[in-house]
Amino acid sequence: MIIIGFLLPTTTKADVWDNPHVKKYYSQNKEYILVVTPQIIPSKYYEWYYYQNKHPQTKKILRRKEKFMRNISDQDTVLIPCTAELFRINKADTNLLWKKPLLNYNCPVNAIVANDGSSIATFDNWYSRGYGENVFVIYNEKGEAKRTYKLDEITPFPLNDFMRSISSIYWYDEVKYIDYHRIEINFKTEDNRQIKRIYNIQKFEFENNAP
Repeated sequence: MIIIGFLLPTTTKADVWDNPHVKKYYSQNKEYILVVTPQIIPSKYYEWYYYQNKHPQTKKILRRKEKFMRNISDQDTVLIPCTAELFRINKADTNLLWKKPLLNYNCPVNAIVANDGSSIATFDNWYSRGYGENVFVIYNEKGEAKRTYKLDEITPFPLNDFMRSISSIYWYDEVKYIDYHRIEINFKTEDNRQIKRIYNIQKFEFENNAP
């Protein structure tokens, strides 16, 4: 678990993040399930990275590196990216429709699934809500990323109006599909002002309340 905010001003909201873990997201009709597996970091990866890139070139360290490298495999040096699998639920069976890496480094904070499985949307990045290139991402029926947005590209409010913490911007209250091709996002400021915007997946644009 990571806790951020120690020894910071009391007006700053601290963060508490669990380590990312496998999460399941169901469509509203329960006919589809998205399984998101966070990035997998091999147990020896950081030590290998240290020896490859930043270690001091002393005889003692070089001996340690030589010993370490004798007991490492190719799998120990490769990061496995965050991956999503979309399944269709058919009574007691589940059928895999696609398996693809997501754009998030660790994993998204949230995801939603269309009732016909034609798209999914992910929101935010683990450890840093509201920041980055992929605050809001649309994936199609094959798991391909079709559009990705920064927060300042979609918000109807100035960024400073949202509640902040040392790591995150808390910019929405609720997100949901309202039909097969439209997503409703309820933007909410720190003082509880709210604007609902509808994103049309077929047109890749918002239908109302343009910022």
